[in-house]
Amino acid sequence: MNYFYWFALIFHALLCSLQADEWITKITTEEGNFTFGGPLLEEEENLLGKWKGENEEGDKWEIFRRPNHVFSIQVTWVEEGEKGSFFGHGLWAVQNSVFLYADILDSDIETDSDWPIEVKNRIPTEDIWVAEEKMKLSSKEKIITNSEDIGDSNETKVTSFEMPQMRQFNKADPLKEAQLFDQIQLASILNVEDIIKFLTDPSYSMDKKIVGKWRTTDNDPECDSNKISEFIRRADGSTTAVYNSEEDTEPPMTHGLCTIRNGKYYGVDLIDEQEIFSFDEIFLWGEEIVKSSPDEFATQWIDPERKVLKFLPMVITVTDKRIAQFESKKLEKEYKENAYELEFILKSVK
Repeated sequence: MNYFYWFALIFHALLCSLQADEWITKITTEEGNFTFGGPLLEEEENLLGKWKGENEEGDKWEIFRRPNHVFSIQVTWVEEGEKGSFFGHGLWAVQNSVFLYADILDSDIETDSDWPIEVKNRIPTEDIWVAEEKMKLSSKEKIITNSEDIGDSNETKVTSFEMPQMRQFNKADPLKEAQLFDQIQLASILNVEDIIKFLTDPSYSMDKKIVGKWRTTDNDPECDSNKISEFIRRADGSTTAVYNSEEDTEPPMTHGLCTIRNGKYYGVDLIDEQEIFSFDEIFLWGEEIVKSSPDEFATQWIDPERKVLKFLPMVITVTDKRIAQFESKKLEKEYKENAYELEFILKSVK
């Protein structure tokens, strides 16, 4: 990818980070409903930035709290002589002098292949809990919170992190920050409506270079079909596709949405010719963009289950090439009629 593309990508990531206060999510637990996100409150401003902390039980941590209410943390502890450590990301807030936080991503959790959303390290919804601690002191250099279970937690401001997994945040990386925010949003999706909001976010308009007629192939060694996959990608972010099939008859068209966000291409199928897919039947996927030009668009995804040279995870490259005419007669007709664009999809899935 050229330098101009990467510069534009980073600039757009910075721009979208300024609009992050528009995103709000709710977490429901046995203790109640909690809201995270939205504009930064005045009582939250002192908590921003890099901190190190320790509580009365001897747990130690370093934490990075951001204006978009996403935090990253590494915690270490000793229990019965055994050292433990946690590294993850979550959401934080201060509401009515109460500090709230919830872990959303856990670095030790693998991707759940049965979940409709492809998101790495997602903590299952039923395992998420919201911690509540009273604010005892909040200044630009020191924070003290208190909980009934642990007692006081003390934090002091630092200029840089020392814990191994937190050092990556010592140097600003707008693109990685934006991708982390995307992962938090993806992990918070619980229904089809949330999927549509993510894919139709007005902050991310469709790249006009990749609109039109496309044929896709990949280098997956286990994909032995000689059939082709073709699809329409529209300026409004809607898609219509005909996928590989071993059947003699032409497979049905499927309709969905796609978007480009912070160096990744996301897509989902929501409808076919017979039915509207339920949330459990949907799969929202995301792949790294490795090439973007008017006539060729390529993405990559990693399959950790399959290995190359016995230990390297297999990297699958998906290549889309622009075409003048579809082999699928259904797609050629749909391209002229445009019956299944965004407006149709939004009306259908409600």
